[in-house]
Amino acid sequence: MKYWSRRLNVWLLATLLCVVIIACNGNSSQSGNSQSNSNQTVDNIPSDCRVIQHDGGETEICGQPQKIVALSPPLLDILLSLGVQPAGYAEVDLLSQKVFDNPAEQIPFLGDRVTSQPVNLGDRHNPSIETLLQLKPDLILGEASYLEANHKLLSNIAPTAAFEISGETGWKTALQAIAPGLEREQQAQQVIAMYEQRLQTAKQQLAPLTSEQTIIVLGWQRISNQSFVFASDFITELLEALGFEVIVGASDRPSISIEAIAQIEADHILVMPSGDNTIDNAKQQWQSDPILSSIPAVKAGNIYLMDYQFARIRGPIAAEIFINQFQDLLMDH
Repeated sequence: MKYWSRRLNVWLLATLLCVVIIACNGNSSQSGNSQSNSNQTVDNIPSDCRVIQHDGGETEICGQPQKIVALSPPLLDILLSLGVQPAGYAEVDLLSQKVFDNPAEQIPFLGDRVTSQPVNLGDRHNPSIETLLQLKPDLILGEASYLEANHKLLSNIAPTAAFEISGETGWKTALQAIAPGLEREQQAQQVIAMYEQRLQTAKQQLAPLTSEQTIIVLGWQRISNQSFVFASDFITELLEALGFEVIVGASDRPSISIEAIAQIEADHILVMPSGDNTIDNAKQQWQSDPILSSIPAVKAGNIYLMDYQFARIRGPIAAEIFINQFQDLLMDH
């Protein structure tokens, strides 16, 4: 037991190059996972190994990973955009099923692109270590903010890469880092090019409706006074990229009252029901409340309701769907 513990520590620190070579030659799907090491350069990496640079450091991948898990919606979005199916997945909310046997119904907006039946790894805050050990993945991908506490433990199970994914283009950094590790560089370039083309097309088409127009995005809960104004993030930056001037809130998202919302001078309002609220319920709230219904933007018909899941997914697929849906809402109102 002491021997294996000592060998594992050496492997993780990557201080002996020979250990990495043995690991790669012994099993094409195994790799060493290490933080930056001044004694190891790219030139010293075996020919079938690649290094992923990420917010947690560096992770080495040898061979072609077959079992890849995504520990959050943005990473699933990125994997699917690269044409890679997940072996395991951790959602925002914990589901009771052991596997995602009907992903089109169980995974919002991305499930219809999942052709595998990925193992349910729990929620992104606290993925099941026991299930991961049973699955024996070749690569673990997740968000840095959620993996920070468990990064070392996860790295002992499989090579682990963690990314900060925020803002309209945050997914691009992760996509371009992950693609070489999966030998999908060409697909990554295509994903970015197609996104840029779609964004510019929508911006041009919407220009008459967005020019010198302000918009505010609200996270809308069932209890209105627990709602909030979106800070600068994936949704607000997408709207800016489409040509709007976005009114943003504080980064800690303090609750805002209906009376305070009525005082905000915005030409357009995007409402995204959060928590256990729904689009139908939020629509009813805005129609029945005398203060909300009297807001100038609402009276002008410039209010739109969209699913809050877009703010959680934050990847290239989610961005494309958001642009398509929002453009339809804006042009049809």
